This record gives sequence, C-alpha cells and structure tokens, in this order.
Amino acid sequence: MRLACAAVIVAASVLAGGDRAFASTLAALPSTVRVNITGLGVSYAVIASTGTVTAIAPDGAVLYRGGGKTLARTNVRTVASLGVEIPPRGSAGSLSAEGRADRASLLREARQAIADSGPSAIVTVPFQFSLLQGADDDLGRVLLRGDKIQGIKFQTNDGVLMVNGKAFRGTFELSPDDEGDMIVVNTVSTHDYLASVVGSEEPSSWEAEALASQAVAARTYLYTHLAKHRAYDLEGDTRDQEYDGTMNEDARTLKAVERTAGLIATYHGTPIDALYSANAGGVTEDSENVFANALPYLRSVASPGDEVAKDSSWGHTSWEWTRELSAAQLRDFLQKRGLDVGTPTGITLTSASSTGRVIGATLVGTIGKDRSRYYFGLMSSLFTVKVLPTGASERVDATNADRVRALDTLGARVAQTSFEVLRDGYGNELGLRVTGYVYELPATFVFSGKGFGHGVGMSQWGAQGMALKGASYQQILAHYYVGTAVTAVGGD
Repeated sequence: MRLACAAVIVAASVLAGGDRAFASTLAALPSTVRVNITGLGVSYAVIASTGTVTAIAPDGAVLYRGGGKTLARTNVRTVASLGVEIPPRGSAGSLSAEGRADRASLLREARQAIADSGPSAIVTVPFQFSLLQGADDDLGRVLLRGDKIQGIKFQTNDGVLMVNGKAFRGTFELSPDDEGDMIVVNTVSTHDYLASVVGSEEPSSWEAEALASQAVAARTYLYTHLAKHRAYDLEGDTRDQEYDGTMNEDARTLKAVERTAGLIATYHGTPIDALYSANAGGVTEDSENVFANALPYLRSVASPGDEVAKDSSWGHTSWEWTRELSAAQLRDFLQKRGLDVGTPTGITLTSASSTGRVIGATLVGTIGKDRSRYYFGLMSSLFTVKVLPTGASERVDATNADRVRALDTLGARVAQTSFEVLRDGYGNELGLRVTGYVYELPATFVFSGKGFGHGVGMSQWGAQGMALKGASYQQILAHYYVGTAVTAVGGD
C-alpha cells in the first residue's frame, strides 16, 4: 500500500499522560515497506537463503527452488564463437586455487578469440540469471536471459534471504532503480524494518529511552518518505536510514519498536520531517542553515548530552575531531569532488550561523551551507580552520607513533633528530636512542571541529545523554523537535 502523507488532522484527543494525540484522519502505517538494499546498484548479486530459496519469474514460473545460490548479472559479456562467458571482475577472491586456474583459462580463451575475430567476438547480454554449481563457480548454469532487468521474485519459508552474504527478512525482487541500474528490493514488515533501523542507527546497548526516541524518529521518517521512488520506498543506507537486515536484530531494539508502535511525531497535526544525525557537537542547527527550508520544529537547541560521546572508545571522535591536509592534499581532495582551484593558499570562512556552523567558505569560489563538510571531507560543518605556512615546525616525541605517522602522511620533513646516550651501570656508552624529531611542515590546513553529521533535528548522542539523566523518549523528542507532539496513527 502506498501512503500519502499530506493529510491534516481535523480533530485530535489527548490520551493518558498528555503525551500522545490520536489522529483519526491520518492514515495508518503500512504493514510492509519496500527498501533498496543494494545501494547505487549492482551488476553481480548472489541471492540465496539460509533455508530454501524459491525464484519466481515475472510470468509466475518457478525458475528454481532449493538450497543453492543463484546469481543475477547485468551486461554479461560472452565470447559467441566459444559459447562461454567472460568471468566478471573481482569475483575470483573466494575461489580455490583450482577455481582461479579455470577462471584464468577462460580469460585466455576469450583474449585469443578477440585477437582472432576482433571486438565483434564479444556479445553483451543485458541481463542473465543463473544457478551457481558450487563454491568454485562464479558464472553458473543459465536459467533466464533478457534484454532488460527481469523482475524475478525471491521468497523462503524456512529461513531468511541473503544477498551477497547479507541476511534480510521478507522477500526480494530484482528491479531497475531510478537510473536504470539493477537493485534488489526487500519487501519487509514495517515492524522488522524499524527494529533493524534502530539497531543499525544506534547501539542496542544504549538506554531504552534513547532507543525509543530513535524508533519514533525512524517511524516518522518512514511515514513521510514512502513512495519516493518508482520501484521502492526508501534507500537502505544513510541517504535515508541505515538498514542492515538481521545483522543488528536485538531484543532491545524490538522492544523499542513495539512499545512505540504506531507513534509518529507531528507538528500542528502534520507529520514532521524527522531529521537526525549522530552528534550535534553541543548544539543543533536551524534547518535553513543546512537545507533549503526553515521549518518551525527544526530549530537550534542546546544539546549538552552530546558530550557523553567523549568517554566512548569508538564515539569520542564524533564529539571533537581534527583533520590536517597539506595544500597539495587539499587540492587533490577538492579536485576529486569537482572543485579545481589549483593549490589553495588560504580558506576564508565567509559566514557562520549563530551556533558556529560554517554556512559559507571561500577559496576561489564560494562553498555554501552544509557543502563545506563534503568538500573538505569533514565530520560536520561545526569547525574552524587554521593555515600553517610552509616551514612551520613541530617537535614530536619518538614514542608518539600516531603523530609521527600522521606527519609522514602529511608530507612533513624531519629537520632535526634528538638523541640520548645510553650507558651501562659503569658509565660506559652503549649507543644512542632517538628521543624525538623536529618536523618541518608543508603549507597545512588544520580543521578543528565538533560533532558528526548535519546537526539538524535530533542528535543521537544527545538523546543518549538525556536518557542517561532520566529523560523519557517523549521528553527527548519534544526537546529536539520543537513544538511537536507524539501522535498515534496505528500500525507497527
């Protein structure tokens, strides 16, 4: 079922505790959601099941049923005169020595056929579906060919489905994405999708109220982003919400979804755009300073809970971070992102929001809004930049291996080495030991900042910090989404 999310609440009644509103005119959540689980598309997809997989052709015919692995490929190149396929690139890594030898033999035969007959020896098949014959088979026995991607459906009754080794509940269907590349669409229950998103977006070990606030935010985001694509609803990565299938299933994420079942966040009766990011660096941002629109519920608020990340072994870099790039490295980095400004000599931060986030930065042209963190490869736009001139020096202790490695990567030159004399108990010299270095740096840009992500809406680390201090999920949502209510629309 596709859902239109522009409905407006006509009448609402406040339920127990005053924290939930019931909106009879908002459609309930659908029972299933369709997710693209193969990113920007794939040309080689191995689809199987932990039990029995059934592959069904678009006309309803069963192409395969069993415990084997199937293979969907696009643009399959075949040597017509030999009747053999050219093995796909990058698929030999898991083959045995014998399998790699067979693969090399096929490639030699293909090269010889091309040498004998020219490029016309190669025929390209737009789509092919095969059954792999064993661990050393990366081509398979052909079951179906087509001049376009075929909408083959996959289901299982005694396990979970897998694509390229990653497991998912529900069913699969092959489809072209909006650009025409092959993707695998996972149709999964809304309940299972949300439980996976919560566990993929936050550690399941986090506080129950933080997980619950994430469940409502994820459900609201789902509600307002359904049917954005021709063949599916949502991307299964950070372009929408991270969705890792069964990988992060946990009783705690399931509970977070079930205790908030059917609840979304609304503003004056309308479902909100429930944006969130990992860490706001102590303060969230007004939406118009990052995105196109000024939304009344996406206002800058203090986020002191973000600081709990600094005590995390893996999350501390989302609180404070530093990134160093030499002028040459920054030039190359910008060129890869489509900005050719030569070797930069300076960066001017032309404008910043009241929270300190960079809105505009100038090298030769102007970089606007949240694009600065993309072009400079930064974790957030809450940063400052310092330019060190060529020849600046830095003294480093020889035991500081991380800093020595970073300076070597930067292209810094050792200008001086310090030693100490080692002596035995009688005062005799045993040799010298390096104690430190003085590096001469190239022209260097030092970016220092806080936070991870765009900083608009709910901060996930901030929610965890609030939960640790006793806040409920309703209080967390009300804090980050200003003026909103938690509304029951029904469904999972």
